[in-house]
Amino acid sequence: MAYNRSVAESKSAIRKCIRARRDAIPPGLRAEWSRSICAQALSLSAYRSARTLHIFLSFQSEVDTRAIIEDAFADGKRVVVPVFVKGSDDTPCTLITSLDEAAFDFGAWGLRTPKVIRSVPLDEIDLVFAPLVAYSPLPQGNGVARIGYGAGYYDRFLKRLRPGVPKIGLAFSLQCADAIPIAPHDALLDEVITER
Repeated sequence: MAYNRSVAESKSAIRKCIRARRDAIPPGLRAEWSRSICAQALSLSAYRSARTLHIFLSFQSEVDTRAIIEDAFADGKRVVVPVFVKGSDDTPCTLITSLDEAAFDFGAWGLRTPKVIRSVPLDEIDLVFAPLVAYSPLPQGNGVARIGYGAGYYDRFLKRLRPGVPKIGLAFSLQCADAIPIAPHDALLDEVITER
C-alpha cells in the first residue's frame, strides 16, 4: 500500500489541534467529565456481560479510566491492558490485578507497563475500551473514525480481535472532529462515549 502523504499530514494537523484542546481542559473539569464517561461505560450491557475487558491505562490528559478498572476488579472480571513494543506490529495484552504504582514501570513514550507480563490471547477479549485523540462519527451510523497517536498500534490490534467484539472509544466531546480521513489500514470503532 502506498504512503498517502496528504492523509497523514491531515491527520497530524487534526491530532495536534485536538490534543491541544484536550490538554487545556482544567483538571477538575477533566475529572468530572471522566466520572460521567465511566458511569456510562459501566451501565452498558456489553460491559456487564464481559468477562475479559481490554482497557487502556490513562495517559496525560486522556479520560481517567480508573473507575472502570476498579469496578471490573470488584466484579471479578479479568482486566487486560496493551503492551506496546517499539518496532513491532504486535500489541500483546497482559492481565493486571492491581493499579498499585509499584506494579508498573514507565515504558515507551512514558506509558505505564506492568512489571509482570501475563499474556491473554486476543480471542478471549469480550469488550474493548479504546483511547483516542480525535474521533468523527461516520454517516448513517456506520461506525466511528478514530485518530490515535500515530503509531498504528490500536489499528492493528483492533483488526485482530474476533468478530463481534464491541470496540468503544472513551473521549471528551471536544475531541470530536468535523471529519477524519480514513486510510485502508484504519480500524473503526463501534461508538464513542463522551461526557454528553
